[in-house]
Amino acid sequence: MREFKIYSDKNILKGIHYEANSQNKKNGIILMCHGFAGVQNLFFPKYAEKFSLEGFDVITFDYNGFGESEGETQIIPTNQMRDISNVILYLRKNEDFKDKQLYLWGTSLGGLYVLKLAATLPGISGVYAQITFSDGLRNNTSLLDLEGKEKYLNQLENIRYKEISENKRLLLPLKKLLSDSQSKTFLDRYKEEFSMLLSTKLSLATISDINELSIDSYLDKINVPVLLLKANNDIVNLPQEMDFIYKTLKCNKKLLEYDCGHYDVYENEVFLSSITEQIKWFSKEK
Repeated sequence: MREFKIYSDKNILKGIHYEANSQNKKNGIILMCHGFAGVQNLFFPKYAEKFSLEGFDVITFDYNGFGESEGETQIIPTNQMRDISNVILYLRKNEDFKDKQLYLWGTSLGGLYVLKLAATLPGISGVYAQITFSDGLRNNTSLLDLEGKEKYLNQLENIRYKEISENKRLLLPLKKLLSDSQSKTFLDRYKEEFSMLLSTKLSLATISDINELSIDSYLDKINVPVLLLKANNDIVNLPQEMDFIYKTLKCNKKLLEYDCGHYDVYENEVFLSSITEQIKWFSKEK
């Protein structure tokens, strides 16, 4: 493991390079991108260690404002995708990496990011995306009836109005923003090990930014191999969204399915099974 840093939006962005096992070295880099309010030291090390043992160089990092990176702690999707693009540029220009094949790996919100970047950036060799979505508003409102959807959107509009009219941001801790049962269980489980994560406060208007995200029109532009993972019992990012992504993609594609919830993919049998499939796929696509 070697730490590195770059500058993104004039802030220091910190990352870790997990060096490939020299006895089994492959000509590939896996760039891992985490999701909503994630940090690189949560879950990613065990993935990176297995990938590097199989001969891949692995890169993880923290977005601006999260973990070890500098900047204001807020989720602005365009800024976070720019962070990823800046890491990609660093890898392409770095003598140690520039001739290697580059694979993007994204989870949850990061899965949407890497799919969009694969559609818009040249030189990507393949993409892995798990438990993500294609359209934020559809994902966040599909279980609501018409009245519930109107009420939900009106509340978010009022919050946004307060921000622009009074310069007041309503900041809420993650446990308030991520209020579904699966997220609550996850946050409670890691409240001691990652206390900094639970102390993170974000503007409720962040949800409006997520609602405005859509890669529906980008999916058929992806022309590199894509591996997807769907959690059939996911109530954070609905499995129907993964089905939509899979059906819309026109490239070489494969879908893994597990009967589990959103956060179960990172642990126990699902983690062990899925990372075995990922290693097979990355090795085949090298």
